[in-house]
Amino acid sequence: MIQMAGFRRIAVVMALALSVGVTHVPQLQAQSLFSAARKVNDRVITNYDIEQRARFMEALNTGGADMREDVLRRLTEEAVQRDFARRRNLRVDSDEINEGIAEFAARVEMSADEFIAAMGEMGVERDTIANFVESGLLWRKAVGASLPPLVSVTGADVQRARDTAAILGRQRVLLSEIFLPTDPEFADVVRQIMELIEAARSVEEFSELAREFSLAGTREQGGRVADWIPVENLPGPLSAQAPTARPGQIVGPIEMGGAIAYFQFRASESRREIPPDRVKLTYQRLLLPGGRSDANLARVAEMRQRVTNCASLGPFARGLPEPALVEREALMHEIPQSDAVELARLNRGEISANTVEGGNLVVLMLCARELEFDEQPSDNQLQDMVFDRRVGALADVRLQELIADADITDY
Repeated sequence: MIQMAGFRRIAVVMALALSVGVTHVPQLQAQSLFSAARKVNDRVITNYDIEQRARFMEALNTGGADMREDVLRRLTEEAVQRDFARRRNLRVDSDEINEGIAEFAARVEMSADEFIAAMGEMGVERDTIANFVESGLLWRKAVGASLPPLVSVTGADVQRARDTAAILGRQRVLLSEIFLPTDPEFADVVRQIMELIEAARSVEEFSELAREFSLAGTREQGGRVADWIPVENLPGPLSAQAPTARPGQIVGPIEMGGAIAYFQFRASESRREIPPDRVKLTYQRLLLPGGRSDANLARVAEMRQRVTNCASLGPFARGLPEPALVEREALMHEIPQSDAVELARLNRGEISANTVEGGNLVVLMLCARELEFDEQPSDNQLQDMVFDRRVGALADVRLQELIADADITDY
């Protein structure tokens, strides 16, 4: 049997590759294994295909609450991807498939044979792994052949990528939780409690149920988890729903660690975080005598209309005492707090004029915000990153179009 540490490595790496959620695997419908479950254009997805992919996803601890639905969605995507590649006469040979399997295995520090053997012990056939890898390789070839000519990356895009890397956008949530036992002797009672939880219509109702029934340590707090939790730290079913979750929304049941779990979103917020010890800012600082006079406010309004970058701010300093306009470069935590607060709100080329210093209106313009790397990526590397991201986004759109146009029949 595969060791637990190795299995967990497989779960982490393959969960990212499969791009699906976590845990619960319901029993697949009892139908003839080799009968058709769905037809996508000319391709038939059998119950055997579904069972094998479900075993694969279970072995990797991936998949949502409705495993059959997750499997059908993924197999449908792969069917249209294969058709798209076939129409362009694209093929993948056995050597490429073997290399693809070896690449997966290497990510979890296993050889291809070890990986296949480990999956085999969990009931997953080699052909199931090979088909999964083949679909991915075909789609990569198809996307690489058709989409790159539609994508361009400008110098401004590269600058924006540098700025974006220095601004860590993060969404976080407040959750409440209820954990119920899975012991068979409590099954009837737990089923009734689950009905009550799923019928809850408010944070208060969920909280009362947590106090009465939950096994979690948060029971006395009405199931309320005290701290904000970054969305990226949540398990699949929760992180998938977090971006659009409304206060009071309940997710569950989810099998977790020998318990049945329900979660409720209490609040959500997005924060713009700038790591002050790693971000270098270049900005210009212009002092306009007269503070917040009508003339200065009119001048700032004109700047916002006419100035698009730091090189074009100079003319507005003509005739002012020296040095009215200075350019500074410093790490975020080295910048005076009054300037730092204003600059944190700006994107490259934007202007702030909210503070007064010594009777002068302080005009700040952000020239650049860059994350300090141990090895700073080159413009060419950033251009490639932006290019790949845009091609990936186009590929996702194209895939959804192919699915919408496909002839799909369920049996």
